[in-house]
Amino acid sequence: MKTSKFEKLELELAAEEEKLKQHLLRVLPEAAESGSNVFTNTEFNPSNLPSHLFGSDAEILLNGARECLRLRRAVGLDSKGSVGAIFLEACQEHASRDPQARGPRKLASSVLRALGDGT
Repeated sequence: MKTSKFEKLELELAAEEEKLKQHLLRVLPEAAESGSNVFTNTEFNPSNLPSHLFGSDAEILLNGARECLRLRRAVGLDSKGSVGAIFLEACQEHASRDPQARGPRKLASSVLRALGDGT
């Protein structure tokens, strides 16, 4: 039986989302503890930091989240509440100038909680 292009995209999406989720589950506990910043990257960089100062996982996570959202669009799924959207929302909050924005520790803990809720 031949797999359709749509089915291949669905399988690719599931694999990418799982890969991103597992990567986040590996790095966020340490970020929640130490405050290491995984939320500043080339897209979300309000202080114009040079890229060599980004966390080692920052770009990998950004690219993974973007790919997850691209695949969701390709298969016609809403991205709200998805692992990619949750991570990008945390990046956006961290980059905001809002004085009420949470710092890296609280954002990491929040993303971990969201991932634990079955996302």
